[in-house]
Amino acid sequence: MAAVATPNLRSPLHSPSHGKKDHDYPPIATPFVPRFRGSHLSNPKPTLKSSRNASILPLIRAQNSPVDYTPDAEFYKVEAILRPWRVQQVSSALLQMGIRGVTVSDVRGFGAQGGSTERHGGSEFSEDKFVAKVKMEIVVSKDQVEFVIDKIIDEARTGEIGDGKIFLIPVADVIRVRTGERGEKAERMTGGRADMSATTLT
Repeated sequence: MAAVATPNLRSPLHSPSHGKKDHDYPPIATPFVPRFRGSHLSNPKPTLKSSRNASILPLIRAQNSPVDYTPDAEFYKVEAILRPWRVQQVSSALLQMGIRGVTVSDVRGFGAQGGSTERHGGSEFSEDKFVAKVKMEIVVSKDQVEFVIDKIIDEARTGEIGDGKIFLIPVADVIRVRTGERGEKAERMTGGRADMSATTLT
């Protein structure tokens, strides 16, 4: 959060081969550089939706879903730095889609906006002042990652500087303290997305 991303920092998803300019999409910062094998990327087609703050914003996705992540893992932690007043909206949407395990903590910092100001509640913040944010941490199985990222973007985005960042971190294992279960059994929660999917199929 405290690290400042330079304006010319690019991820593979910002490659000119996709026919888009850098300013067409918000930059995505990750703690590692993903590589994609056998990718079938295509340009997204934004549509318009009405957000809860009565403004009209283009429907944004995390550019294109990768076929594979590097390093590969069975589980990933989705770590999102968000505006505090958007957290309840995001957590409610995640709960509705079956994501049960979320950790939330208050953090402070400044991001890639650098010297630009962020306005909220009548106050202005610049790079030399830490801004209050909330960090959400969600560990999910690999097949749920893109659904979670898209839902966070849908609910947290205002289109203004300071909307936040999402980091994707591979997780080696998950252990449930109460039972000692590991892996998928430990990650899975009763009534979660896996159970909802199973109910739909039956």
